[in-house]
Amino acid sequence: MNVTYLKGKDVTVSADGVVVGGVLAVECGQNNTVEKIEEYLTDVPVAQFSNAAYYVKLRMRLQPYSSIGLNPSEVSLTFGSSRVVYTDCCVENVKCEILPDSAVEYTIMILAGERSVENV
Repeated sequence: MNVTYLKGKDVTVSADGVVVGGVLAVECGQNNTVEKIEEYLTDVPVAQFSNAAYYVKLRMRLQPYSSIGLNPSEVSLTFGSSRVVYTDCCVENVKCEILPDSAVEYTIMILAGERSVENV
């Protein structure tokens, strides 16, 4: 599994072409699942299917639904000279944490079906 951790001030996050504000940090990576099919009674492996799901985890200080929505068609991360585009996205989980200084911090987990990297 390849995980990249980026600081929010070093990366620009956009959902469906709209820049997402208040991003403190971004974590992105890939979860792989493998399903094996075995023969009946002998448990001898016959076939195996793998599936890759990409994720983008945002830590933010703003209400997330105003700029992301529940099913963004595209989420892109622009940093340095690279742009990483995630498509076929959906928001899987939203967590809200109220900090001691009365600040509110959101953690949003976005799942994506495809990922591509472009040079800008």
